[in-house]
Amino acid sequence: MRIICYLFVLIFFSCSSSDSNILVVNSGEAQGSYYHIKYMSNNGLDYHSDIDSLLMEVDSSLSIYKRYSLVSRLNSGEQLRTDSFFNTVFMASQKVFLESEGNFDCSVSPLLSAWGFYKDKLGDSIVVDSAKFRSILLDIGFDKIKLIGDSLVLPRNMSLDFNALAQGFTVDLIAHYLESKGVVNYLIEVGGEIIAKGMNDDGDIWRVGVDKPLASIDANDRFQFILNLENKALATSGNYRKFYEMGGVKYSHTISPFTGFPAQNNLLSVTVIHDNCMLADAYATAFMVMGLKQTKQFVAQHADIEIYLVYIGKDGDWKTYISKKMSERLIN
Repeated sequence: MRIICYLFVLIFFSCSSSDSNILVVNSGEAQGSYYHIKYMSNNGLDYHSDIDSLLMEVDSSLSIYKRYSLVSRLNSGEQLRTDSFFNTVFMASQKVFLESEGNFDCSVSPLLSAWGFYKDKLGDSIVVDSAKFRSILLDIGFDKIKLIGDSLVLPRNMSLDFNALAQGFTVDLIAHYLESKGVVNYLIEVGGEIIAKGMNDDGDIWRVGVDKPLASIDANDRFQFILNLENKALATSGNYRKFYEMGGVKYSHTISPFTGFPAQNNLLSVTVIHDNCMLADAYATAFMVMGLKQTKQFVAQHADIEIYLVYIGKDGDWKTYISKKMSERLIN
């Protein structure tokens, strides 16, 4: 998924198969995290190698950690034609940028770099230089970047980072591939972003659990909630596992494109359910920047979005806000 690695646990209650449809399980490493896929396949046909090939194609287009990738080469100033993966993610990024009034912005890459969030391990400290971050803001703004056909117009000193929705895109891509093979019952998870369609091999709706927004996992009490996920996608964003802490202040990896600083609000985590995993992924990030009040107002105007928010109340205790449709999915 991106800068932060989400630790989701998928809970499956499936142990048998019927007729010629056989449960197939694929898993592996991808995009700095892991993927787990279960699907009912005719005669147990296994698409693992094809899925791995798709993952490599996504990396070749969208990974900022691969120097040979299309986005890396475009960021370095090369004049190249964009591909269908890049174009799809760019247009989705533009959509959410506009809808969120700039709170979701895939041009914040220079700020993420300045804050040190591209490092394998965060350093012991970082110099918080307000003047430096304000100067970088001059090169931030997705509306300054244009895609004309298959040509990207990227102003000097600007760069793109699609990590905030690339894993959601990958989930959708694998789903489309499986459906092209006639697979209608599946659950796909890449770095914590999920889509579920149809039923598991017991004929039940797929069931998933989402971890509490804690820096470490308590194996005996790990889930914030468990729900039935029926023909929908789910994505979660949070600031609880990748951050700097200096002088009692936490600086998270979710950067505000307006201040140049990590977003400061009382949200701990955002879970979004939507038809499209790429958009769920993007909305989750946008909401972490927007904060509680603005997120609730946004969702009230978008009937296709369901949310589960965990935030810190005025009394310092954890609180939750759950949209009506989301609450109907919860089983505990």
